[in-house]
Amino acid sequence: MNLDSVFTSLLDPALNDFQAWALQHPEEDLSRTILPLISFVEGLLANEPTYLDSKRREFGPNFCCAGEVVLGEFETLEAALTSPQARTWRLGTTILDADRSPNQDVGGRNVFLLSLSDEAAGGSSDHAAFRQCMQDYLLNESASARQRDSIATGLLDKLAADYRDMPHDRGGKFFTDEQRGLMQFMIRYLHYVMFGLNPDDAASMHLLTDLHYSRLSPMHYIAEIGSLLQQLNFQGHGDLPDLIEQAATIYEHSPALANFQADRPEYNQMTRRELAKLMTSIMSIAALQGPLHLAYTSMGFRSLPAYPDRHTAEIDPTHYWDRLDLDDRESVRLFLLECARLWAPVSATHRIATEPFTVTLAGKEQTFPTGTKILIPMSLGLLDDSFWGATTYEFNADRKNLCPFHMGFHSVGDRSAGRICPGKDVALDLLVDMLITVGKVRRTFPTATATTGSAA
Repeated sequence: MNLDSVFTSLLDPALNDFQAWALQHPEEDLSRTILPLISFVEGLLANEPTYLDSKRREFGPNFCCAGEVVLGEFETLEAALTSPQARTWRLGTTILDADRSPNQDVGGRNVFLLSLSDEAAGGSSDHAAFRQCMQDYLLNESASARQRDSIATGLLDKLAADYRDMPHDRGGKFFTDEQRGLMQFMIRYLHYVMFGLNPDDAASMHLLTDLHYSRLSPMHYIAEIGSLLQQLNFQGHGDLPDLIEQAATIYEHSPALANFQADRPEYNQMTRRELAKLMTSIMSIAALQGPLHLAYTSMGFRSLPAYPDRHTAEIDPTHYWDRLDLDDRESVRLFLLECARLWAPVSATHRIATEPFTVTLAGKEQTFPTGTKILIPMSLGLLDDSFWGATTYEFNADRKNLCPFHMGFHSVGDRSAGRICPGKDVALDLLVDMLITVGKVRRTFPTATATTGSAA
C-alpha cells in the first residue's frame, strides 16, 4: 500500500473543501486563524512544478490552493492575462512581506510593481507610471544596442570558453560556480545590457553576485522566511538590507541613469533612487532568475518535471538543441519557448476579485466574494491538453500556436493588459545568442565528451 497516496487522497479533498469554505466566509474566526497558515505552507509547496498539475488531475481545472481560488481553464487564463489586475502581496502562491518590498523597507512609498494594482482594476496610476519609467531608462534602444555590441559578444564568447573548459553535465560546475560559467555570465551580461555597467568592474560584479545569487536574495522578500533567515544570519541574510542599499547605489550611478530626470508627471514623480530600489528586487526575483531557469532547462542542467503518469522527465532537451539549425534564430527561439512550456520559469501569478464571482468546484457551483485571491496558473495553461492536444507533455518545438498562445511571460503570446514581462525580448535574445554561441562550441566536442566537458 502506498501510504503517501492514501494520505493525499484523504487530506487533499478536506484541504480543498476547507479553503473553499474559508474563502467564502473570510470573516469567520476559523478562517482568519487557519487560512493564513494554509496559505503560507501550501504557498511554498506549490512552487514545486508538479504540484498544481497534480491538483488539477484530482479536482479538475478549478480548485483551491494556498488560500486562493485556482481558475485553470484555458479560456479563463487567457482572459485573466489580457485583462487589468488588482494585486496584493503575493508572488504566485507565495506570500510576500510588504515591509521588505523595495523602498517600503526604508519607509518610502511602494514602488514594487508586482504588488501594485492596475488603475482599471481599482488601483492608482503608479503601476503604469513606474513600469514606463523602468522601460524608458533600462529596456530601451540603448539596451538593445548594447545587446548587439562587441562587449556583449565578448561575454558570450567567454561563456562558450567556460562551457568548453568546465564540467557541464547535469549538475556540472559550469551551472553552479558563481564566479565562472553561467551564473557569472548572467550577472555581467544583464547588468551591462540594462545598466551599462562595466562587466570588468570586479568590485561591483562581486557585490552584485553576492547579493543576487550567493545569498539567495529572492527569499528575503518572502513573508516570515525573510525575517527568520535574517535573524539566523543564514548565508549572510543579516547583511542583506545593507547589500541592497549598496546595490541600489550602484544602479543609481549607472550610465543608464546618468541623465535621469526627476519630477516627471508621466512617471508619477519617480525618483532615481526609487527606480534603483525597484531594480534591486526586479533583478533578484525576475531578471536574474527567469533566464537562468530557462538556461538550466534548455542546456540539460536538470531533468524536466516528473508530471504524474507522464514521461516528461525522460526527455532530454539537449538532444533537440544538438539538432537545431544554429543559423536559424527563430528555430532556437521556438526551442526555448517549448522548454518554457514544459517547465515555466514563472508558474503562476495572481489577481484580486473586484466583484463576486461564481465558479464550479468539485461539480458544485460556489460563489466567492469581492476581495477573494485568485491564482492565475500559467503553467496549467501551458500544459492544458484541451488546447495543446495529445502531445501536451511531449517535446515539439514546431507545435501549432506555440508563439501566439504561450503564457510563459505573463501574457498570451504578445497580448496582455500591460503586465507582460517587460524584459521578455531582452531575455529571449540573450538566450538565443547563448544557445547559438555555446552550441557551436558544443558541436566541436568528440561524441564521447559532448555532454561532460573537458577535464580542465
